[in-house]
Amino acid sequence: MKTLGPRHGKLLGAIRKELPGLSPDLLSDLRGGKAVTAEIQGVEVKFEPEDVLISTEQSEDWVCADEGGVQIALSTVLTPDLVREGMARDFVRQVQQLRKDADLEIEDRIEVGFLAADPEVVTAITEWDDYIRGETLANALEKGDAAPDSAKAVKVGEVSVPLWIEKR
Repeated sequence: MKTLGPRHGKLLGAIRKELPGLSPDLLSDLRGGKAVTAEIQGVEVKFEPEDVLISTEQSEDWVCADEGGVQIALSTVLTPDLVREGMARDFVRQVQQLRKDADLEIEDRIEVGFLAADPEVVTAITEWDDYIRGETLANALEKGDAAPDSAKAVKVGEVSVPLWIEKR
């Protein structure tokens, strides 16, 4: 306002109101240090980079960073696909822990059994079957009807799932 006020006193209110709505190309040029001209209430107004303060407000579902004139924004929304992928990765981590606890050799093949009533967990394991078997060296992933005594209750996402392995 210090630089715009003396030059455009009567238009200052209109400038304040319309400036945020200027085209993204004009604002990009300003952000890049270039002067731009815009029409405000029928009057050509020249904006120098020092005339305006440009800031970025973070949207609720985004994480943003700005450094050296480069802006990055990442969505933090967890889609159902991402949630199921996370469950599959949890499942792999838990199977790997069972392999370690059983002192299996890295090349040992296994069969994996699990007991899951939660349909989202079953869907995740089914969708990511190839990935899970590849990462854990499992010949098979079997949804059981009852968990053996050797089963360990593990967290897959937010759900507790009895899980067991057998060396093959």
